Formats: sequence, C-alpha cells, structure tokens
Amino acid sequence: MKKLALGALIAGLTACGGGGGSNTKPILIDSPTGDSGGGGDTCNPLTQTGCNAGEKCNWIYDQLMPTVVGHIGCEADGTLDVGGNCGARAVGPDMCKKGSECVSGECKAICDNQGGAPMCDADHACVQYQNLFTAGTATVAGVCDPGCDPLTQDLKVGTNKTACGSPDPTKPVKGCYGYDEFSCSGSAPTVAIEMAVTLTDRQAPAGNYLNACAPGFMPILIAETGVMTGLCNGLCAAIEADNTKPTANEIGDATKLAKNPTAAAPAVGQGVCSTGKRGSNGDGPETCRFLWIYANVDDAGMLTETPYTDTMGVCIARNKYKYDSNGDGMLDVNDANTPSCTVTGTGPGQTGLPPRSTATTGDYDDAADFFCQTVAHSMFLDHPLKKGEKIYVGDKLGMESGRVMKPADAIVPTVRHQFVSVN
Repeated sequence: MKKLALGALIAGLTACGGGGGSNTKPILIDSPTGDSGGGGDTCNPLTQTGCNAGEKCNWIYDQLMPTVVGHIGCEADGTLDVGGNCGARAVGPDMCKKGSECVSGECKAICDNQGGAPMCDADHACVQYQNLFTAGTATVAGVCDPGCDPLTQDLKVGTNKTACGSPDPTKPVKGCYGYDEFSCSGSAPTVAIEMAVTLTDRQAPAGNYLNACAPGFMPILIAETGVMTGLCNGLCAAIEADNTKPTANEIGDATKLAKNPTAAAPAVGQGVCSTGKRGSNGDGPETCRFLWIYANVDDAGMLTETPYTDTMGVCIARNKYKYDSNGDGMLDVNDANTPSCTVTGTGPGQTGLPPRSTATTGDYDDAADFFCQTVAHSMFLDHPLKKGEKIYVGDKLGMESGRVMKPADAIVPTVRHQFVSVN
C-alpha cells in the first residue's frame, strides 16, 4: 500500500475508489437507516437469469427499520422504464422494469460494479450502494448513476442539469461525488437538507461514507497529522503552483466555474480554497493540492489517468499537516508543517518552491514533492500520461530515496521518493 507523508485518507471510509486503501468502486448510501443487509442469492441480477417468465431478479427489501435487511431474489416485473419516478423505497417489490432498480426514487439500470456487462453508457457511472445487491460480504451489482462535474455540480445529460437535477439548486438534495468517476447521488442523506449544505470544508461529515458532505465536498483527509478523525474537504479547481507562478495559484484556478452548495448556479471563482467557496481559513492558510495522489491510487500503488487527474484538487489546511522534514522516517513534533508552493517566509525575498527539474533531486525541495504539480510534472513520471495508462507511485522494494528510475529501466516509471506513514 502506498504511504504518504502529507496527511492521509480517512481510515475505514466505505467509499474508496483507490487511494483510500482499496481499488473497489466508491460506495454510497441512500438512506438514514442502518447498514445491515445481504442474503439469499437465488438469481443473477446482472444476467437476469434464474427467475420465471414475467419475473425479474432484483434487490428485495425485507425491512427498513431499525436496520435495513434485504436479499437478492425474484419478484414480479415492473412497468417503469429507466429514469422513471419510483418513489420512496419500501418493503417488497419495486415498480421498475427488469434490469433496473429503484434507488433514490428513480429507476436506475443495473450494472456490473467490477467492470463487466452490463455496463453504463459514457454519461453514467456504475456505483455501489450500501444495502443493495449484497451477497454475504460482497456487492455483486451496482446501478448507473448519472455522470456530473464535481466543480459545477452539473449533470452531463438532461434538461435540468443544475445541482445534479435538484428541484431547488439552493437546497440541493443531490451532489456530485466520486474519485475516478463522478456521479450524482443523494447529498448527506442521513441528515436534513438544511444540515447537509453546511457540511463544507473542515466540518465533520454526516457519517463514514463518500456522500456524507455538502455537494462539492467529500471526506478525504484526516483532520491533522497524528489523528484519525476525518473532516469534509473542498474539491477545488487545481492549477500548478510554484515560485514561477502567481501567488494566487496556491488556492486554485479562479477562472473556473464552480457551484457553492446554496447558490442558484455555478459562478466563476467559486472553485478556490477560500472561506465561503471550496475552502476555509479557520485552521490557517489553505492550498489546492492535486487530488490524484489521494484518490486515484490503488492498494498496489498504481495511478490511473482520469478526466480529472490534472484538473481536480482538494483543499488542504497546510499548517495541520507535517512532512518528514528531518528525514528520520517519522512524523512528529520535530517535523515542519507543509509549506506553501508559491511563497516562503514573509517580507522581501520570498522564494517559494521551484518546479521539478534536474536541479532539485532531493526530498521535499520542490513543488512537485508537495503535489502542487500535474502528474506529468510530478516526481513519479517523466512523460505525459495516456488515457487508461497506469503508473506506479508507491514504494518499490530496493528503490532508495532520491534515485530516479527511467521508464526504460523497467515497467515501473519514475519513482523519486520513499514516502513514510503518517502514524
């Protein structure tokens, strides 16, 4: 598993798309009720086999309170097409046609959460939900949630795209969540809407699940070095920051559109890490660091290129996180806080951190070492990533800190640093 010296993902988060200690799809929740479930796998919801004529293979709810209990089984085929309004879930059959399931009040196509058939189209993502299509401890199917933009919170398709199609964009009931793929689902469904929209940067999430924060925010990082308490973090418009760039780059790209949770529509400049936007200054200065190192790396230390690899970031209160500044392999009070990539010190002579170059071959001596650069300019790679290409960004046996390994040397591209655990 990869190890980071700059903060860490929340331990045990059920929504892991890589980088959190799992290479499975993110898991969302759709109800304020409990988290039990599973049961008799009598048919196959992916192939729709094992049932009689006129029946479908679905997830059947046996009870909703005090905890959710359900099972995979055969039930009468429904009449509603994908996209139809199936209402609040209830015990027993739903009204959706074969090959779809009622989730969040909508009939959604069933898909293979492991990447096989049936698959979602290009405008949807196959998403796992707690208490849905579970057999024992495994989830055997997901549903196709509509794709979206995590900054603007707009749907990719449909006539009502704002706020993931919420009836009132100023009180969004849905948000855009994910890691490598982003899709719309209920926003913090365990709390009231009025509470959900307040769960912004460095606020406690509503629970230990991916969609536990306000739209535009997700529980990604621990609160600070040395603790395992998680907080919501703002998703920001990442842009490269170093001492050759404007200081404003530190908090993100102010030219990009983003939506405040309670705003009526996206606006330019809302995707930066400042109070009232995607960040907060209550815990000291914030910086927009590229999200790929935290969210797009699996247990094997492999990074996969996504449409958001070089554009999406996470707001980090940098004074809350330490790095191994003295090189002793530990993070403790003797280590320094994460620096700014654009500014060092105060007053005249501010220098910041240089971009990666042959002149900066040590540990923590340039902006790439603190994830202020795109993948192509990071310490891990010396060529632009191709779509779908995977690179290794974790530890490698025998790879000493400071050595640059060229792609021609082996199947492992450039790895420059040995990262150390937060705890």
